[in-house]
Amino acid sequence: MLDTLKAADKDVRDNTAVRGIASNVNTDFLDKLSFADDPLVATLDLGAHGSFDQVLERFELYLNAKVGGARVQRGLGYNNLLFMAAELLLLQSHPDQVPFLLIEEPEAHLHPQHQTLFMDVLSARAAVGAGEAQKQVQVLLTTHSPQLAAGADLETMTIMVGHQAFPLAAAYTRLDISDYEFLRRFLDATKANLFFARALIVVEGDGENLLLPALAEKLGRPLSRHGVSIVNVGHRGLFRYSRILQRKAGPAIGIPVALIPDRDVPPKEAKALVGERKTEDELDADAITARMKTLRRDVGDPVDAFIADCWTLEFDLALQPLLAESVYQAVLLAKSTSRRPEWRKRIVETASKEFQQWKDDGLSDLEIAVKIYDPVFNGDASKAEVAEELAAIIRARPDTPAEIRERLPPYLVRAIDFVTQPYEAGKPPLGDVAEEDDLAELDSAAGTL
Repeated sequence: MLDTLKAADKDVRDNTAVRGIASNVNTDFLDKLSFADDPLVATLDLGAHGSFDQVLERFELYLNAKVGGARVQRGLGYNNLLFMAAELLLLQSHPDQVPFLLIEEPEAHLHPQHQTLFMDVLSARAAVGAGEAQKQVQVLLTTHSPQLAAGADLETMTIMVGHQAFPLAAAYTRLDISDYEFLRRFLDATKANLFFARALIVVEGDGENLLLPALAEKLGRPLSRHGVSIVNVGHRGLFRYSRILQRKAGPAIGIPVALIPDRDVPPKEAKALVGERKTEDELDADAITARMKTLRRDVGDPVDAFIADCWTLEFDLALQPLLAESVYQAVLLAKSTSRRPEWRKRIVETASKEFQQWKDDGLSDLEIAVKIYDPVFNGDASKAEVAEELAAIIRARPDTPAEIRERLPPYLVRAIDFVTQPYEAGKPPLGDVAEEDDLAELDSAAGTL
C-alpha cells in the first residue's frame, strides 16, 4: 500500500495539469509574495498515507523548505497566503466566474513586511488592464491593520464608524488633489492608525507626541483608555491629515480631531534669543490675525484647533509658574549625556537652585521662560529628549488631576478634554475663541501650512 501511495504521489506530481497548476501558483503568486532571501515554493500532491478515501480527502497544496524541496510546517500566516493564492488562481481559471474577491482581515498571523507584499499583489491584480493575460479582480478587503491601510489607495478606502460607512474618495472628503498626492507619499503605517482611533490628536513634532500621554494621565484622562491616537506629522501638514475625516456634505464622522499647532510668535522678551526674527510687539495686528486665520482655517466637524497660547509647546510649559521648575530640570537633564543616578540628582538640584535665584532676582515669568527655553531654541537640548525627561518628571509629581488642570497651559487641557469626552457633531468648539471674520477666506498674506 505504501509503495502504491508513493507511486501515486509521483504520478500526481508528474502530471502535466497538476504541474501546471503548481507552477502557476508559484510563478504568478508565491514568487511575488516572497522575500528575496526566503522564497515560498509550493508542491501539489496527495499528501496522505492511509486508505484510498483518505488519499482523496488529503489532496493538498503545501509550502516547501528553502532548499531540498522537503515539506515544512509554516505558520498560519503563510498558510493563509497559500490559501489566498489558490483562491486568486481559482478566479483566474474560470472565465465565466465573477472576479470578485472578499477578504476579511488578511493581516491575521502575517508579519508587517508580508502584509506590504500582499497589498502590492492585490493592487496589481485589481489594476490589470484590458488585453493582459491575467483577469482583473475586484477586491473588497476589511482590516484593522495600519500596515495594510497605509498600503492602500486612500481614494478606494471606506472607514466604518458607528455602523455607518464613510467613503474617502475625493467626492466625499475635503481633501483636494494635492492633498491626496501628499498623503500617498507620507501616510505611512505609523500615521495610518488614524483610521482606527476613537479620537485623534495631530501634532507637529516629537515633543507633543512624547509628552501628551503623560499630561493626559495626570489629568485622569489616559489617551489609551479613551482610544485616542496621536499622529505626529513632523512638519506643517496638520490639515492634510485632518481633512481625511472632514466631509463635503452629509453627517460628520464621529471621530473628534484635535490639532495642536505652535503659535510661532515669539514674545518681545525673547528678542535677544530670536535675533532678526520679528517678535509679537514688532508684528502688526493684521499679520497676527492672518497667522491665526491660517491656524484655524479648517476648523469644523469633527476638527478643532488648539493653538499654543504664546509661542511653542516647550515655551508655554516653561511659562507656567508651577511647572517651570520641572521644565528647567528636564532641559538640563536632556543636555547631559550621563545616566548615573547620582549625577542626574545633582543636575536636578542645580536646576532648582538656578530657578530659585531667578525668582529671587525678580525676573518675570516670561523672562524666566526665555532662559529655560534658550537651550531648546539653540539646539543644545533636543525637544524629544526634553519631552521624555519632562514626561517622567510630571508622572512622578504629586499633583492631583484638579491641580494639574490648573497648572497646565489651558490650550492643552482643552485639547485633551476634546478628544476624551463624548463627541457631539455641531457642538461649539473648545479651541481658541475666534472672531467671526477669523473663519473667512484667508488673505494671501496668511501663507499655507
